[in-house]
Amino acid sequence: MQPTVNDAIHIGVFGGSFDPPHIAHFICSRIAAEWLGLSKLLVIPAATQPCKLAGTSASAELRCEMIQALIRDDPLFELSRIEIDRGGISYTVDTLKKLIELYPSPEYKLHFLIGADALSEMDEWHDPEAIFSIAKVAVMMRPGIDPFRENNRWAERALRVEIPRLEISSTTVRQRIAVGLSVRLMVGSEVDDIIRGNRLYQIG
Repeated sequence: MQPTVNDAIHIGVFGGSFDPPHIAHFICSRIAAEWLGLSKLLVIPAATQPCKLAGTSASAELRCEMIQALIRDDPLFELSRIEIDRGGISYTVDTLKKLIELYPSPEYKLHFLIGADALSEMDEWHDPEAIFSIAKVAVMMRPGIDPFRENNRWAERALRVEIPRLEISSTTVRQRIAVGLSVRLMVGSEVDDIIRGNRLYQIG
C-alpha cells in the first residue's frame, strides 16, 4: 500500500543567495518548518540568481561554509549543493524538478518556503505554474507586505505562515561590515570568524 500525502515525509526547500546567511534566516525558517510539520529543511544557496546576475560578494564555497557553520547544531537543517554544483542561473523550477526525482511523491511532499515579497513578484519567476504544481508554496509573512490582500492570483494556492518580526537582512549585514560595525550577534560567532578571516564585504 502506497503512502498518502498525509502519510508522506514532508521536506522543506529554502533557497537564496545567503550572502551572508544570518540568524533570522534560520529562526524564521525553523518556525515555518515546525508549523508545516517538516521532517527536513533543505537549505539551498543559489549559484547565480536570475535577479542578481552581477553575482554575489562571497564565493559559493564560502557561502556554503557559512551556512554549514550556522546550521550544524540543528538536525532539522541540511545544506544542499544542488544549485551550486549545477552552476549557471538558479531557476527554482529546475531545482524543484530535480528534487522531486530525489524525493518522489507520494512518499515525499515538497514545501517551498518563500518570503511575502517573493509571492508578490511570482509572475516574474520562470514557470511559476510548474513551481506550484510540484511543491506546496509556504509564504513567510513580513511586516508591510501582504500579497494575500493584493489580489494576487497565486495567493489562493499558497499557505500563509506567520513568523516573528526580525529586522535583519543580508544587505544590512554587508552594510554594517563595510563601515566597520559588528555583526557578530546577527550572524553568529563562527560566521563572523569566516567573514573576518576572509575579509568579506569590506570596501577597499
